Amino acid sequence: MAEFMYADRIPAEILAWGNELAQIRRDIHQHPELGFDTSRTCGVIATKLSEWGVEFDDKLVEGGVIAVVNGNASGPTVALRADMDALAMPDESENAWRSETSQRCHACGHDGHVTWLLGAVRALHAHPNFPGRVLAVFQPAEEIGRGARSVVAAGVLEKYKPLEIYGAHASPVFPKGQIGIQAGPVQASCDFFYITLKGRGAHAARPHTTLDPIPTAALLSESLQTIVSRKVNPIEPAVLSICAVQAGNLRAPNVIPNELQLSGTIRTFNPEVRALIETEMRRMTEHIALAQGLGHEVRIDHLTPPLINSPVCADAAKRVAQRLFGPGCPQPVPMSMAGEDFAEYANRIPGIQTYIGMADETHQAAIHNPKFDFNDEILPLAVCFLSEIARSRLTELTH
Repeated sequence: MAEFMYADRIPAEILAWGNELAQIRRDIHQHPELGFDTSRTCGVIATKLSEWGVEFDDKLVEGGVIAVVNGNASGPTVALRADMDALAMPDESENAWRSETSQRCHACGHDGHVTWLLGAVRALHAHPNFPGRVLAVFQPAEEIGRGARSVVAAGVLEKYKPLEIYGAHASPVFPKGQIGIQAGPVQASCDFFYITLKGRGAHAARPHTTLDPIPTAALLSESLQTIVSRKVNPIEPAVLSICAVQAGNLRAPNVIPNELQLSGTIRTFNPEVRALIETEMRRMTEHIALAQGLGHEVRIDHLTPPLINSPVCADAAKRVAQRLFGPGCPQPVPMSMAGEDFAEYANRIPGIQTYIGMADETHQAAIHNPKFDFNDEILPLAVCFLSEIARSRLTELTH
């Protein structure tokens, strides 16, 4: 058996599941799926839930599974959530369970998230000594910022009416076994932008006959960088990053292209700053393109709002963490400009995303790094933590 964290504090039954959970996690890691195209992962979830006798619905949410565990008395509903999609990137780990699919990789820990929620559901179903019910949301498409929105649009919150929702994310920022909990703002809003500059291409030896989008893009790139430094109040966190530039053909160095495309992302915690950045981007693009005689298109996809953790849910999660793992747990969480579509739930009902540390000598890679791999030694503690949050909150909300 692997050396699982807090083995002396975790119920023997959950600890005994540790290697089985690791095998489930590694199987999901080996077969990563993207966005809403998560049928195999849903099949793994459905098979395990059926094996354990847990009620579930794999039709309500596209690419997702909704499970319900009823307690032994009437009461409210509390939700637990795990995201399940992978990233479109290579797996450069050297593990036996590395991805079998080129350019797909569970480099954010969602394979572990699915697994620990399965374990929590199993624990709650095995010992339903709580009032009310637990709603388990296995959610697709977090990496493209549309999965939580699809769960909401499918009517899951209206149908099951959870009073609170709790999630957890594996974190290489914290040491293995440490839990991070923070009330208030923790993760920024996320928008993607796409800008097209439309010119007129021709032979590079006759630049005077063209409307060259490349120098225009250089002007625009420099100008866009001034939005955060000169338009946004410096006490407000904000990011505007241009992450891709595409134009022309490297094998045709004597051809000025017709078009150039830029794409990137906007991050902030303040809705007013979010709106300001978009307004300034559109204005700058229009006027710079016009000054150079080019046409333009601007598309901005609003993906996720900022994640603001509920103080009530944070306090509840802290009490559970301290009771289970001692007074040194949990730790505060620094604010991050990374987006998280768990915010779609927390905008509607009280909720919190917690963070479970996994860093050790062999797990140093950051999330979204091709060498990232989840640390299986934290699976039983996460199962214990999440199931106990649901159990204790239902008891507190009932009384």
